[in-house]
Amino acid sequence: MTRVFPLLFVLIFAPGNFRAADESPSNPEEGHSYHGEVFNEGPRQAAVLLPGTGAVHLAVTTSVSEAQQFFDQGLGQLHGFWDFEAERSFRQAAALDPDCAMAYWGMSLAAFANQTRAGLFAEEAKKHRDTADEREKMFIDALTTYFADPKKDLKLRLRELVRSWEKIIEAYPDEVEAKAILMKQLYYNNTKDLPYSSRIAIDLLIDQILAVNPQHPSHHYRIHLWDNTNASRSLASAAANGPAAPGVAHMWHMPGHTYDDLKRYRDSAWQQEASARIDHAHMMRFQIIPDQIHNYAHNNEWLVRNLNHLGRVEEATALAQNMISLPRIAKFEGKGKDEVYVPNGSWQLGRQRLRDTLLRYEQWELLIRCAEHSSQLAADEKVITADEWNRLLALAKCETGDRAGAAIHLAALEASLSAEQSKKDAAVSAAQTKATEAKKDSKATEEATKAAGATFAKNIEALEQTLREVRIYAALAASPPDLTKAKELLPDLKNVSKERHARLWERAGDRTQALTLAATAVKDGTNQVVPLAVQVELLAADGQTDAARTAFDQLRIVAGAADPDLPCLKRLAPLAASFSYPTDWRSPAPPTADLGSHPALDELGPALWTPSAAPDWTCADAAGKQISLADYRGRPLLLVLFLGQSCVHCMEQLTALDPLTESYEKAGISVVAISSEGLTLTPEAVDLFPFPLLADPGQSTFHAYRAYDDFEKQALHGIYFLDGEGRIRWQDISYQPFLKLEWLREECLRILKLEES
Repeated sequence: MTRVFPLLFVLIFAPGNFRAADESPSNPEEGHSYHGEVFNEGPRQAAVLLPGTGAVHLAVTTSVSEAQQFFDQGLGQLHGFWDFEAERSFRQAAALDPDCAMAYWGMSLAAFANQTRAGLFAEEAKKHRDTADEREKMFIDALTTYFADPKKDLKLRLRELVRSWEKIIEAYPDEVEAKAILMKQLYYNNTKDLPYSSRIAIDLLIDQILAVNPQHPSHHYRIHLWDNTNASRSLASAAANGPAAPGVAHMWHMPGHTYDDLKRYRDSAWQQEASARIDHAHMMRFQIIPDQIHNYAHNNEWLVRNLNHLGRVEEATALAQNMISLPRIAKFEGKGKDEVYVPNGSWQLGRQRLRDTLLRYEQWELLIRCAEHSSQLAADEKVITADEWNRLLALAKCETGDRAGAAIHLAALEASLSAEQSKKDAAVSAAQTKATEAKKDSKATEEATKAAGATFAKNIEALEQTLREVRIYAALAASPPDLTKAKELLPDLKNVSKERHARLWERAGDRTQALTLAATAVKDGTNQVVPLAVQVELLAADGQTDAARTAFDQLRIVAGAADPDLPCLKRLAPLAASFSYPTDWRSPAPPTADLGSHPALDELGPALWTPSAAPDWTCADAAGKQISLADYRGRPLLLVLFLGQSCVHCMEQLTALDPLTESYEKAGISVVAISSEGLTLTPEAVDLFPFPLLADPGQSTFHAYRAYDDFEKQALHGIYFLDGEGRIRWQDISYQPFLKLEWLREECLRILKLEES
């Protein structure tokens, strides 16, 4: 039944309960900060002192020693690019000492990329400037000047900011943190098309910092400095970076850049796993959704790639599947009817990496299960399109002997190409007709038709390549194999890895082409298992026994940690026996000597993220009946924490949820809403909503679910999806209620479907 929003207020609100929505600093809307909009976003829960955030210190004017500790913690987190937690630490410093001007300066630096928020924080720092000493005033003035005129040329402002940091160093040459902040600024400017003028000079600046404090997290900046240019120059800092701030996940991630640049995938994977484990421990302790952590998805997808290079396929697959199972961030583009969800984070990257791993290692049966019998690789037109889905299944079914099944997917791809070509033809025809009617000359008509056709050219070319690839596999899977057709198609095959291309040429009967491609694949894929395994196989087949043995000896080390039952390795068993290698011929390389101090991975946190247990609660409905979380045990639950009947936007949220409740219930998901205030409902309103309305005037549930601003002592809007085991699988906590409720229903169903598969 459709309900009219104004009627809702007539039924629910007792006289005098309604508060007007004219927000002002003295009368903010529910959930909004009392101190202005800049404090609406960012962390709202209190900070705690965390171990291992970096040995940094910048003395600030404060009478509260703990405020200094939180300020230093925030500074260390900034050097580790953990900006969200840095802002939390600076907020905690300000909560302990509201007159500490540098606490607001720190918030501005933490939000630096957001011109509006950072500028407002800088203004807050300026308001407290008189409480600071002369040195601190220079730090504050540097940011307030930078943000004062956002319309001024960005590059000029960034150069001027560099000069401001340099002036502090000139005035206070012993201030290590001034040099570190300058280094941070130079890195940021480099990302904004203001490249390093001299990497050697900047390297010397880092040397100055480390000469005073060898454990300073500025090792991080050196890794960035030489990344993708001369990574070997940052090896010493790569070894020291994690130990310099062992509690900051990104500080373990960054050495992975160095080792990856140097094709040291085992060492890179260790760093990335360490980063993931620290993130997991932090998220699970503080009930944080994974993709809200900076760099989390990027780190893990890179880890999957490196595990893939090493042949650690079981681990790569498990991590990619875990990424797919994670709660998605609700990111949208467009407005109104044109608003669409934008794939992002772990879900998007996990699907791509799972696909890549299964395809590269010929895990055909698992690929079919994930694509056809699970939502892990289901077509969605956002990450894995219908054409890509048909491609994957066509290849997998060719390779598993299901030629009839493969033919169905091949036909679907052919129909897709035909449809795209028809669209192109129609667009070209329409453009030609329009040009003719406009009496354009032949040149203008030609340009118009060409432009109309160009819109479809990229899709058509991609589909033609996809069909070429599938037809090659179909030809090789035929009984008997159609080698002639495969050879006709292979020369123009693109967008396929060289090692896979090499094996296709070998199967088609052209070993010369196969060996050439395999050699290139090994050169391009140094220290990667698959290219080397393919080359060993082809060299042996060609009778090049000595070359095959030499390559195999190298493979034994490269594949030292690889899963032993991979098809590309199992095919080498007869060759290994002929060389008198042991059955398990893998030979793990000895530990690398230049890695510095490494803790045991298990000490850092769990390998995979798992959802937090939902805290228990018991609340009363309008009739005084006690209802608890235990009443929903074994059944998924959508839990809404709203800020009372006087919150206009909360009522908007509950009203929007009303017509969707039936679809949630049909999916097996119960719905409950808990108010942060007591319920004063009119009799007519008791049955207004199709889900229970409960009251938590003590706000214990809000505290337990972290829907609470510890700094301003007020409840926040919260919405959670709990699975049947009482675990939090998705959440949104904010100064405003979550209104993408139809998308959230899809997200809940996605999570449930993943559990079933």
